[in-house]
Amino acid sequence: MSASAAAVDLGVIVDTDFLAADGKRENGLKIGMSISNYGTRMQYDGIDLLQPIDILPNENGNYKDVEGQYRVQGWELPLIFRIGTSITPIVSESQRITLAVDALHPNNNNESINMGAEYEYSFVGFGKLSLWGGYRGLFMDENPYGMTLGVGMQVNLMNNSTLKIGYVYKDMQILSNTSIYTFAITF
Repeated sequence: MSASAAAVDLGVIVDTDFLAADGKRENGLKIGMSISNYGTRMQYDGIDLLQPIDILPNENGNYKDVEGQYRVQGWELPLIFRIGTSITPIVSESQRITLAVDALHPNNNNESINMGAEYEYSFVGFGKLSLWGGYRGLFMDENPYGMTLGVGMQVNLMNNSTLKIGYVYKDMQILSNTSIYTFAITF
């Protein structure tokens, strides 16, 4: 038995110089929207849906084990409409703070809001140190998420390569306290 569907994700981000602390577009207000999993219905199909059926099990002489097929209904993919915004209110040569918020409207759950912030300190010629914090699933009836906190470092290597190391702590009811470690080399 198998199930299949086709879906696409569509999204757009608009960068503006509105409210930019330094007048640059990349530090101004950003507005984004997306639709995830827009597509066809998912439905099971396959040979396992064929089952022998005895329509009169208490009577002899009828057609025993007639081949029958279960008819299963299709279901919608978890469609999500998301709109969000971010702004960088503090920008200097060595420091920057970014604030972000987005609202979700899924077809299979409650509407919710996610909020987060990032503080970034740049060491000239060496790299960057980042601190992250956020909260996911605000205003959900039963919010399985909690606070998320993280720290990351980017070290500049030779030939425009970088080494990135990060740690994130997530408070999740289902998985308890979750730690995520990242390690990346860019070249």
